Amino acid sequence: MKKLNNKGFVMAETLVVAVFIMGIFSIMYNNYFPLIGEYERREVFDDVDGKYAAFWIKRFIQHESFILTNDMVVNMDSQGYTKVNCDGIWYDDYRKVMCKRLLKELEVTNGDTNNPNIYMTKYSLVKFKQAVKNDTNYASFSGGLHDYVEYLPEYSKVDSLNFAQYRIIVEFTRTKNDVNYYSYATIEVKK
Repeated sequence: MKKLNNKGFVMAETLVVAVFIMGIFSIMYNNYFPLIGEYERREVFDDVDGKYAAFWIKRFIQHESFILTNDMVVNMDSQGYTKVNCDGIWYDDYRKVMCKRLLKELEVTNGDTNNPNIYMTKYSLVKFKQAVKNDTNYASFSGGLHDYVEYLPEYSKVDSLNFAQYRIIVEFTRTKNDVNYYSYATIEVKK
């Protein structure tokens, strides 16, 4: 019996398998790493701390001592949003002080409790998203808020299950490893 020389065939077979495996790894790499980048970008969207803080801000706004003025409603109708602060609490000085302390503690204020980064919109975010999109030079909204609002659904096709008419979007200042960044949360509000 004569033995056949299979050295060339084994080499070709090894190359084909290696190219096939490299192709699979390149497909995995091209699909996996953009997902990681997207996750890291959205890591500060609706985190637990932000949702908890937004809940307490919502409680202050929903309380009877917080007055939603006509100017605020007009701004929401025309601009798509209005900024909210603790001065909307009219006849309860204790609640007003607690609200300002809360905003400072939650790092919503950037040191200015009269101008916190709390945006109140109608439940549907169509007009607010358009206002943020039109702010191309980032004069009114931060770049991170642009990303966050783009990530949010419009809430235009479905009404709130809680019959909420409004929504707040809160921008928090956070520090991690001596680097400042913004974190975001949204929650619906009944008023």
